Amino acid sequence: MTELKVYIAGKVNPNSVFGTHDWRDSFCEKLSKETGFKIVNLDPTKSNENLSLDEGNPNLIFGRDCHMIKSADVIIVVLTDDISVGGSQEMLISKYFSKPLIGIAQKGGKFVKEEKEILGKVYKNWTHPFVDIPCDALFEDIEGAADFIKKITSESKVDIKGISVIDEAVNYYKKNHHHL
Repeated sequence: MTELKVYIAGKVNPNSVFGTHDWRDSFCEKLSKETGFKIVNLDPTKSNENLSLDEGNPNLIFGRDCHMIKSADVIIVVLTDDISVGGSQEMLISKYFSKPLIGIAQKGGKFVKEEKEILGKVYKNWTHPFVDIPCDALFEDIEGAADFIKKITSESKVDIKGISVIDEAVNYYKKNHHHL
């Protein structure tokens, strides 16, 4: 069975929509069943179990999470409406390391809407730009994420975005709007 290291960005707080801090375990079990891969859960909430990692030291925490993202084969961000600043940062860190980034967001939630009104204008089939641009794929559920994982681990050619998405977006803005 092929082994795949997965880092899952999302809520850590047990008071989140998941109701527990260790929701990643069951998520990875389901992902393993859906993909047929042995999923290695690079879980930042488990990295401190046998160590005395000082959670008050920002360099240790940020460094640990960046190291885990760099070590992962795939990053999945679970985009709940209560996602933390850490989850959004982990999305860009994954692009810094040119890692495949899969978003899971419910339609009608904070990040994907059939209609979204912004400054009096209504947009159809709207996806939050800070989700749309860095994510290599966006799905409503784990099954879509599993299918994409199978695709990127097969011989199929899948373009994975890197940190250049930032410069590309700046250039697009400058070319198409800034001069106005």
